[in-house]
Amino acid sequence: MTRQEAEAAIGKHGSQQNAADALGVSRKVLRTALAKRTSATAQQAAIGKSLSDFRRTYDKSFIVPNKIKAALKMLGAGWEYEVAFAKAAGVSLMDLGNVRDQFSDHIVSIGRESKRAWAGTKATADAMRRML
Repeated sequence: MTRQEAEAAIGKHGSQQNAADALGVSRKVLRTALAKRTSATAQQAAIGKSLSDFRRTYDKSFIVPNKIKAALKMLGAGWEYEVAFAKAAGVSLMDLGNVRDQFSDHIVSIGRESKRAWAGTKATADAMRRML
């Protein structure tokens, strides 16, 4: 991959991570292509990781909602009980509880047992609520 191809992909997709995902390569491959510069100063600028890299790695307020969004896409028009949904999303029930309000349109409370079901789409959740 040339530097020009890497820059074009980043311009098209908005970030290094999105460009790498779209090209089917790791971000490291993309960064290596970008680091092919002539001046020593320019090479030094490519050293280190960005704040967004740190956020993607450690910030639960960013990681957990993204995992939930991905799991909702996997559900599609289906639904799953909360415990199984949390397991499929790869998050703990405590982490899920911390961001649950952000996804209230996808949650259906079931009966007196205080069970919750997560629907993949808002339309599915609305249909489920009408059935109760």
